[in-house]
Amino acid sequence: MARSPMLGARLRRLRKDRGLTQVKLAEILGISPSYLNMIEHNDRPLTVSLLLKLSEALGVDLRDFSAGDEVRIKSDLEEALSDPMFGGTRPSAAELDEFVTSVPDICRAFLRLYRSYRTSREDVEALTDKLASSPYLVASSHSVRTLLTSVRSFSEILLDNIDLAAEERQQFLGIVVDGTEKLTHQVDELLRFITGENLDGLLDSRTPAEEVGDFIERNDNFFDDLDRRAEELRHEIGMETVGLFSRLCRLLGDRFGIAVETARAGDPGRAAAVPPALRVEAGSGGAGGRLVVRDDLAPPSLRFVLAREVARRVAADLIADLVGEARLASASEEQCVDFLAGYFAAALLMPYDSFLDRARACRYDVERLAQAFGVSLEQACQRLATLRRPGHEGVRFHFLRIDRAGNVFKRFSGSGLPIPRFAGICPRWNVHAASGRPGSVDAQVLQLADGSAYLSVAFGQRRPGAGYNEPEGSYALALGCRLDDAGELVYSGGLDLTRSETFLPVGVTCRLCERTDCAQRAHPTLVHAVERAQATSDKIAKAAARAALAASLD
Repeated sequence: MARSPMLGARLRRLRKDRGLTQVKLAEILGISPSYLNMIEHNDRPLTVSLLLKLSEALGVDLRDFSAGDEVRIKSDLEEALSDPMFGGTRPSAAELDEFVTSVPDICRAFLRLYRSYRTSREDVEALTDKLASSPYLVASSHSVRTLLTSVRSFSEILLDNIDLAAEERQQFLGIVVDGTEKLTHQVDELLRFITGENLDGLLDSRTPAEEVGDFIERNDNFFDDLDRRAEELRHEIGMETVGLFSRLCRLLGDRFGIAVETARAGDPGRAAAVPPALRVEAGSGGAGGRLVVRDDLAPPSLRFVLAREVARRVAADLIADLVGEARLASASEEQCVDFLAGYFAAALLMPYDSFLDRARACRYDVERLAQAFGVSLEQACQRLATLRRPGHEGVRFHFLRIDRAGNVFKRFSGSGLPIPRFAGICPRWNVHAASGRPGSVDAQVLQLADGSAYLSVAFGQRRPGAGYNEPEGSYALALGCRLDDAGELVYSGGLDLTRSETFLPVGVTCRLCERTDCAQRAHPTLVHAVERAQATSDKIAKAAARAALAASLD
């Protein structure tokens, strides 16, 4: 938290808002004005002890100095400004820091506008591909031409042969009318195909997943009230992992009148109705009911989906309050409820204090944590990315889940590693290779061009429940932290954390990467294009100056 480059600017803004000079605030904190000046310009860290003094002396909420949201906004701005449409605009890191901390609402508005542009462009490109390659469009075009030819031919017969018998003329008129009706119907179909219903929502550019993701990051991936409510319930039903499923079933039955049943995927008359995890059948009058869970899920998944249903009832008031505070679009609210219920479920299965204590004891060995708490590797990884309780905070992790095509299904920032939103992740990150190697574990130090380095641990996974002759469905998880914290992880064993020449040089995304010698580059870098443009501009300016000087001498 104290190492974030945003905290200096935030401290400067706090000081100015309180009407304090650097000398006065330095006196309050017990440091020299020059040292405070270096903190405000991010040349020195804002330590935990200084934060505590700020809290005591000025009544500052420590959560106000959790810069996760501003770090994400800065990263998103850098990525958005790398788009060629901005013509090489590249503010300095200091300018972005100042802009994000001074006018965060304007930054968010800019990003919403950029998302709208991106969505519009992607929809137009998709529509162009759709029109260019669609067999339906080819067939429809042929049908339209045929109908037009038919209507025109019979209309010409009627026009050129005024002496047609009344019966023949009526027959040809009927053909023309019928052809016209068919042509009208075909044109209507074509217009519906070309316009596409998805274009109606171009201005609503953020998907529910993106909107909920922004809400999660604004809260630094941490919801203390849900954690504490889950801890209370865990104490109530017992702390043992063994028998937890039956305890949850009994709690649903005793407190909410909901019977829990399991159903085999092959049960006749039931298999089609059972969703991937469960279905909920309400009782008469809205009371009680039945919850049907598939019995072919792995035990960690069975416990998790049941705990999530418990959360929807036990923590319904807290979840409703959080969703209300988030001020989401109506289409995003249900997804937010799902996430918060899942957060509660994770906190119930992996209670904060005992999970963090065990994590420290085993040096964050994710496989041992998963085994100790009876959860999946992915559940344990995601839980590690949420341990943000002030005064009892774990290592700050980022967490990703991607498929073999590089699509990001989950992303949790926290370590400070920028995770792109608008473009593909650097192909050199070790998570890509792991997605094709189920069962593999790969630890690597990734170093960005600015010198910052992160330990990245990639786990190759296979989709659970994939049976014989089923598509493989492999994917990868990535858990990482700053190099400063890497020594606390068991995965740093065997890695030299002091020699930067052993680190893997990577970028964030191609347009923001300064490495010109990368064989895996997919797009030209904006960074050197800006430098070349500046050099060209300087050259032109110098030439103009020389010409002006020569003209004045003449």
